[in-house]
Amino acid sequence: MARDPQPPPIPTRATTPPGKVRKFPFRLWAYALLMTAGAGGLGYYAWTLREQHTKDDVAARACKAALAPAQDDARVRGEQLATCQGQLADITARHKANDEALAKLESNLSATREELTALRAQKVEAEKRMAAITEIQTQFARMIDTGQLTVSARRGSLVVELPAEVLFPSGSAELSEKGQLAVLEVGLILKRFADRRFLVIGHTDNVPLKGSTYADNLELSTARALTVTRFLVKAGMKPDALLPSGAGEHDPVASNTSGADRQRNRRIEIALLPAITELPPLPASLEKATGTPAPN
Repeated sequence: MARDPQPPPIPTRATTPPGKVRKFPFRLWAYALLMTAGAGGLGYYAWTLREQHTKDDVAARACKAALAPAQDDARVRGEQLATCQGQLADITARHKANDEALAKLESNLSATREELTALRAQKVEAEKRMAAITEIQTQFARMIDTGQLTVSARRGSLVVELPAEVLFPSGSAELSEKGQLAVLEVGLILKRFADRRFLVIGHTDNVPLKGSTYADNLELSTARALTVTRFLVKAGMKPDALLPSGAGEHDPVASNTSGADRQRNRRIEIALLPAITELPPLPASLEKATGTPAPN
């Protein structure tokens, strides 16, 4: 009869041999402690992260809640900034325009003051000139009454006019005795106006010369002006105050169609020249071109 198979032997924990003490498992405990500490550290780290996450969520919600008002406020402030910048630009432009206008006004005021000063000076000179004209008329009153000369205004200047018949024989530039006396008397009066200058002009009619030592009327008129000028100097007038010239028949005061008109055209004129202060100032361009100051 066959035997039933025997079950395999059950393993048994090794037993410490008698007489031998078993050692404490330090390594196992150390490993267990290390694992426990690691698990605790990881748990604390995870808790810290969760706490930080919670705080970040709260901060994020707060930022989101404040973002919209902040954006609105930034938009409003941006609009205010743009408005202020536009106003500042307008104010700056107005200030610039005001400064330019003020500078122009100051320049105009300065020019006006200078013009006023010049006008006052011209008025003073004009008054002096009128006084001189009045004085000349007064001094020549006797000669005017006797028909030896006339005093008139021509081309804006006072002109003492002496008829050629009183001064010269026909076709001659030599003063007659009566003419010499008349010119000397005129010179004695005009030399009182030492600050004035005079233009001595000889005039003739348009009748051509015949048998004369002079080539034409222009040469004759110039010679007569020179003769009168020399006698005025003898009367005491300054040579640099006299400018002789001849106009011939080219500046008539009458038509030359009659004997009376031709007689009027034959004359010596002594024109009172304006003083330099009576003349208007020259343009600044002339001063730059010549390098000399324009008279005021």
